[in-house]
Amino acid sequence: MTQHQGLAGTDFQAAYLAVGRLAQIARQRPAEVTPDAVAALADLLAQAPHAAQTQARFLYRDAAAVLLDLCRNAPDRELAARAFAGVETALARPGKPRMAAADAVGALPLSVSGPQVAVCGGDCPAPEASWGHDIAWTALLRLAAAHRGNDPGDDAASRANAPPVRAGRTLIVPLCGTGRVVAVKFLRQGESVSGLALEAAWMEHLAAEARDMPAPFHVPRPVRVAGQAVFRIADAPLASTGLSPATLAGGLAMAYVARADYFRYPNEHGPDGGLDGRELLAVLGQNALLFGRLSARGIVHTAPIPLFHNRVQRERRSDDGLYDWRRMGRLDQWLASTRFPNFGPSGLRDFEHFVSHAGPTGPLYKSMGDHLLGLLLVTGSYFRFKEPARVGLSRDGQPVDARELFDAALLTEALTTIYDAYYEGFTGRAPAGALPFDREGLAARLIEEMGVDRHMVEMLRVADQENMSDAAFVEFLTRRGMPLQEALGLRRGAADVAIPTGPHLGEFNGRISAPELIEFTACAAAACVAGRYFAEASRRPASIIP
Repeated sequence: MTQHQGLAGTDFQAAYLAVGRLAQIARQRPAEVTPDAVAALADLLAQAPHAAQTQARFLYRDAAAVLLDLCRNAPDRELAARAFAGVETALARPGKPRMAAADAVGALPLSVSGPQVAVCGGDCPAPEASWGHDIAWTALLRLAAAHRGNDPGDDAASRANAPPVRAGRTLIVPLCGTGRVVAVKFLRQGESVSGLALEAAWMEHLAAEARDMPAPFHVPRPVRVAGQAVFRIADAPLASTGLSPATLAGGLAMAYVARADYFRYPNEHGPDGGLDGRELLAVLGQNALLFGRLSARGIVHTAPIPLFHNRVQRERRSDDGLYDWRRMGRLDQWLASTRFPNFGPSGLRDFEHFVSHAGPTGPLYKSMGDHLLGLLLVTGSYFRFKEPARVGLSRDGQPVDARELFDAALLTEALTTIYDAYYEGFTGRAPAGALPFDREGLAARLIEEMGVDRHMVEMLRVADQENMSDAAFVEFLTRRGMPLQEALGLRRGAADVAIPTGPHLGEFNGRISAPELIEFTACAAAACVAGRYFAEASRRPASIIP
């Protein structure tokens, strides 16, 4: 291809075929690719002539991938630099080419391989029925106190300064005078015992990793009973905490001892106050650094916060309703999802969500985006949770407007803090050059979308109602705030039911209302992948670094 306008000036089908031919040449005979061909690919991304086409993002992704192949393989260094400049230009401009270029960069091959973390050693019981040495509740608390170097003769149960507090399926008990708590996490019905055992194994593995982390990272210590991380508690005080035995798997549990501030959240505000602005930035930077550094080692946290596109249709969706930010869909119940993030002043938490990564970079890039997106959503919730009851619709049906709760300067600084820290954690060096996003513009858009509850409705479709019993239908509606008599007055399966469960970011089954949030996520994650890729390439002989 020699014409400078050979791609931007053609129709979609011709451009798609031409990019495919160039891709083959770039892979097999990169020396034959001309400067005009590189310019044509760069113009295709810069001008985005086919943006209205449904499949345009795939065209732009393939074009960016060709440029990246040339960046890596072209024998002409100047041509390689031009190729990467075309990708950088696409990343700097909002729209489909930006997202497509970010996808292509996110697939660059990296040398990332995580550790193999075993559930237990050679004495691991094979059948799940053999798990579970019995231990009494008070004996478990004494053992937990001994785990922290306290006098094992002390009765930790009698020294507990408060009764157990329930957090989901976990009971938390302060160990008086130690500055620690013991958390007892019970196995739910239908879950695998190995899941709890693996959580304990990750704690033990990450205790060693934490010693050379570039930011504070408190890792709890699991309590083992007769050498096993999972055991059976027959007399746990479930009734007094509202934890139903019917939902649990016969008292099987694991336990760990953590610092008292392990369950402190960065976005909580209460009678004693919350984090001030400087403290918030410190916690965001600390955890972005940890997420990035662990990801660079192939240790990936898969749930900084729970993210869903559609909770109500989880049972009949192949993706379980989980959110894939790359699709730019509506984000379900964003504020509720941020209430209990899996990171805080003590560092990362909820070790059941750690996995080991090895293989193509694409899945890692997606997880890195999850981290960045979670950090940014929690930052937005920090402002909203100053007045948590101020949410939803007013009495006259108008969206609640809470934009004045936001500090634009603090939010702007938080964007830079998150990006800089994550980049440094993942690449091992501070970012150079301009930011890959407009931080002032992004902060303004986030305040506009996160500060006004325009999107409140969730639809319970007839198809979803048909999978429920009448009792489950009523329970579903009342759990989401519908008065009981109103729910009883509806006939299951008669019509779709609209429920105000937001705020959401976007209309039900629609697009996200803040696409700038996803573009930030994509560009920031892609910049981290590119930074790591070129750092690795610089250590290889005869590498081509633009």
